[in-house]
Amino acid sequence: MSFEFITSPERWNTIFDELPGFAGKVYYSHAYHAACACNGDGQPGAILHTSRAGQIFYPFLLRQIPFCVGGEGYHDLETAYGYGGPQFFTDDQSAIAEFKALFAEWARQQSVVAEFVRFNPLTAMHEQYSDVCMVSHNRTTVSINLSDGFAGLLAGCTPARQRNWRRAGRENLTMRSLDDLHEFADLYRQTMQRLAARSYYLFSADYFAALAAMPTSSRYFAGVFTPDNRLAAAAVFLLDGQSAHYHLGASDPQFKDSQASAFLMLEFARLAAETGQKTLHLGGGLSLAEDDRLFRFKAGFAPGRHHFFIGRRVHQPEIYATLSQNWQKLTGLVPQILLHYHYGANDENL
Repeated sequence: MSFEFITSPERWNTIFDELPGFAGKVYYSHAYHAACACNGDGQPGAILHTSRAGQIFYPFLLRQIPFCVGGEGYHDLETAYGYGGPQFFTDDQSAIAEFKALFAEWARQQSVVAEFVRFNPLTAMHEQYSDVCMVSHNRTTVSINLSDGFAGLLAGCTPARQRNWRRAGRENLTMRSLDDLHEFADLYRQTMQRLAARSYYLFSADYFAALAAMPTSSRYFAGVFTPDNRLAAAAVFLLDGQSAHYHLGASDPQFKDSQASAFLMLEFARLAAETGQKTLHLGGGLSLAEDDRLFRFKAGFAPGRHHFFIGRRVHQPEIYATLSQNWQKLTGLVPQILLHYHYGANDENL
């Protein structure tokens, strides 16, 4: 048996390459966590637990708690934006229990106060973690089954999405890979500002540069262009051996009637099917509302549904309570999320 805390990119990459394939594996890579670190989300770290029964791999971002709320010497832990959480390559309950006990002791030694987990909805590992973490359903996500090729996936769309695709064809739109992310980043920021998104979701130039630095086998930058070569819609997709994932998207509202965004989803799905991916995971909506506009858009592409769960865990309750109280005094705000003390104490991210 071994329990290893990993920060070395080289060691992480070796382990990652040796792990079995699974849907969503790209979110467990060091390269992806390095991109999130560029956005100020913490430093990449991972735990590998190995026993005779199998392995458990758990990557995350470890972040210093702000000094101004009394966080000197303390950290918290959060899985990267997207999907992750512990991935169990064993069903042996004694090995899983051993991992949980060792992880709790490691967290104590590392002065980890709290832990926030975004579980991978394609592997349902939240079920193995619910005894040590407060697990709750966050939202429903959508996936497209690519196994039957483009004809099959198009037939699985709603009539509205089929009309969208035909309309885009009449507009002579084309999809091709983007050479870099400069055009996408500009269009993405405009889209987020138009939607009045939180500042976090604007992402930094360093974040986009780190996405571009990921291996080309693990990301695809797609752009939909008009006949006169104007960028109408664009997206970042993440790739692993079994699945593709819609990560970020943007569109120019002046081309809304041409259905560029729907065309992009379907043409990339065609490409992913041709290159061997079995699933295109589109994610969920912008909110938890059943009538969320983005969810309705995605739901029109396929009937596949998954449940996205999040987990909250406080490792040191007394310290967490003190940090929260200090934060509330500084900000005058009421906590809405587990790791709230990172936001607003220095007039940041409000």
